[in-house]
Amino acid sequence: MIITFLSLILVGIAAGLLAGLFGLGGGILFTPVLLFMYQSAGVPEPVLWTIGTSLICNFVSAVSSSYKHYQMDNIFLREGLMVGFFGVAGTVAGRFIATSTFYSEREFTIFFSMLLLYSVYHFISKKQPEENRRDKAGKSMLWYHALLLGLTAGMIASLAGVGGGLTMVPVMTIFLAFGFRKAVSISSTAIVLITFAGWVQMAYLFPVTAGLTGFHIGYVDFGAALPLVIGGIFGARYGVHLLNVVRMRTLEIFFAAFILFVMVRLLFGLF
Repeated sequence: MIITFLSLILVGIAAGLLAGLFGLGGGILFTPVLLFMYQSAGVPEPVLWTIGTSLICNFVSAVSSSYKHYQMDNIFLREGLMVGFFGVAGTVAGRFIATSTFYSEREFTIFFSMLLLYSVYHFISKKQPEENRRDKAGKSMLWYHALLLGLTAGMIASLAGVGGGLTMVPVMTIFLAFGFRKAVSISSTAIVLITFAGWVQMAYLFPVTAGLTGFHIGYVDFGAALPLVIGGIFGARYGVHLLNVVRMRTLEIFFAAFILFVMVRLLFGLF
């Protein structure tokens, strides 16, 4: 039990680093680990338990990384709140799909594996040179940018238990020409609102049985989330700090290889 608890703390630290470094919310790691746990324990409706519990883990990591961005004077509150506001609406739409009879473990695994494959492509694909990735003069986020980003990220959050940063960060850096650090900061702020709305909605549902620990509200298993959250808090804060000191390319390749392994493991479980 102690070994499992400590292992989950390490997973939380790694997920928090992802949140701080890439503005992804950490769900890339939270979701598959929780799914493995619920499936192995034979808990009914493992997908809903995974989504609800992963979202609260993402929420805490996003709060931690956003606060660190604020301390480092790298906060873009208006843009982050705009995207997050529309993202809340996206979580409602996503929840209706996630709780439907159509959305089973198979559909969930395939959808999440597609997200992982996209993230691998995002990490290893050649990016623009740094001098071409600076913010354009006078470039700002308009309401329809925030609408499209938020709705998409919110739906993904409720369908996969992630923060939605996988779509937000690439779109902001490539199509809106925002600098990478600015895009990560906006994504982290938006994820705070998106994941909060997501896990609160899951908390108001009524599961068939208790989760792994019994310490839960709806499909949000606080007992299972605790070690992940503890690690996520520390990891997210250090991840933001590492933005300024670590060579990003090395980290991107490392995480891409790890995520590819997780994706293969998930798909292997379908057969």
